[in-house]
Amino acid sequence: MSNENWLIYPTVDLFVYDLADGIGQNEDKISQNRAQFGKKIHGDKFSTSQLDNLKQAETETADYIELLGDKKFVAFESPLDGYAYPVKLGDTYAAQFDLSGKIESDADNKFAPKEIDCLEWLKQQVIFRVNSPATIGQSWLVWGQLTANDQDALETAKNCYKKLNLFPNAKWDRDLKSTKKFLNADFYELWLPPGDRGNISQNHHVLICLFPYNNGQAIAEISKTIAKLYVNLMRLFAYRNKVIWAYTQSRQLKADLKDAARTIQQIVTQLPNQVNAPKVDLKELQQSLVNALTIFSAYANYISRLEEQENTIKTNLKNYQRRLETIGKDMGNDAEAFKFLSSFSDFAEEKYVWQVEADNRGLSAGLRLLENAIETIEGIIEIERAKIDRTLNLTIGTVGVGIATSGVAASVYAGQIKPPQNPMDANAVFGLSLGLGVVAGVLGAIAIRAIGKKRR
Repeated sequence: MSNENWLIYPTVDLFVYDLADGIGQNEDKISQNRAQFGKKIHGDKFSTSQLDNLKQAETETADYIELLGDKKFVAFESPLDGYAYPVKLGDTYAAQFDLSGKIESDADNKFAPKEIDCLEWLKQQVIFRVNSPATIGQSWLVWGQLTANDQDALETAKNCYKKLNLFPNAKWDRDLKSTKKFLNADFYELWLPPGDRGNISQNHHVLICLFPYNNGQAIAEISKTIAKLYVNLMRLFAYRNKVIWAYTQSRQLKADLKDAARTIQQIVTQLPNQVNAPKVDLKELQQSLVNALTIFSAYANYISRLEEQENTIKTNLKNYQRRLETIGKDMGNDAEAFKFLSSFSDFAEEKYVWQVEADNRGLSAGLRLLENAIETIEGIIEIERAKIDRTLNLTIGTVGVGIATSGVAASVYAGQIKPPQNPMDANAVFGLSLGLGVVAGVLGAIAIRAIGKKRR
């Protein structure tokens, strides 16, 4: 059998990222996030006391919190040779799940060459352990040592990729994004991003790292090197997955905004008919205003969230680029040594950043259009209300003139007649004066309307 189908100490690592406390999430949702993440680490044995310990660990003021304290790891159940290592990075839960097979009773067999067919089994064991899918994203790392000095690293990497069976319709040439020799090992990065209408579960990413045989270099030395690399990869993959997650979130927000934009266009299109109608329906206008204000509130919220995703992409992309430099320095190389993974940042800058910026500019125009429509509707409603108020004031003024006239007439008439001989004569006087007042009021109203028409 070909050497390219064998590795010494083949190991599979999965880096998983979940949202701990997102913007706008209440305490109940945050507690739910914590409990869900705790089950990934402890499985069915996750207890209330462990949940309390997890909550307590999060109170530490640091941007990198080891959630198990001095214990650090949770070992997998026997006979699996693996562990779970959970941390919190800002508002994100992160965990590394590491598995190298089964514990060997014979120490010599532990580092004996193994067929890479085992990679599929290792992957399935890790997936089963993690259980629920990651809410932000995940990245795989596969590493091992070549079994001979003349073993072809590229062909071995291709075989690993095939056996892992991580990518749908796997194609090496399509998915390979970068390759580089680093720490004297051969690195191969493969990635299949989700489409614009996809979701985070369609993001597939793996980094294959093959150390040379080097005449039988001790695997213990390699393990020390990879352990140092783990801590850097935990952060690097976090930034990477956060960028992709934020972009997929922005695609859903864009779809929601486009739906709302169609409703806005309907309101704007109907507005001229409402304004130019022979008789303005005030109730209909008021309902249109309510609808417009409701959509405005939702639309503005979507725009705000889209801007948040744009900022998330830019911030994490910058952190990703800085971490690439840090890894090179931390691992004893120059800052440029690990920058072969910068192909992702180049892609994200050209596609993700540019696209979300363009969406923000284009879709924000809908907000301004709706603002103009709301101002127009409010203006028309005020005009109609003013008309109603003017008519009411005119009526009140007319009645007032009538009452005043009746009062004057009564006073004049009372001064010209002798005192009545009986109560009936007094009533007659009052009735006559009131009648005169009404006639005067009507005539006054006609005169005021005639003057108003002439002015118009």
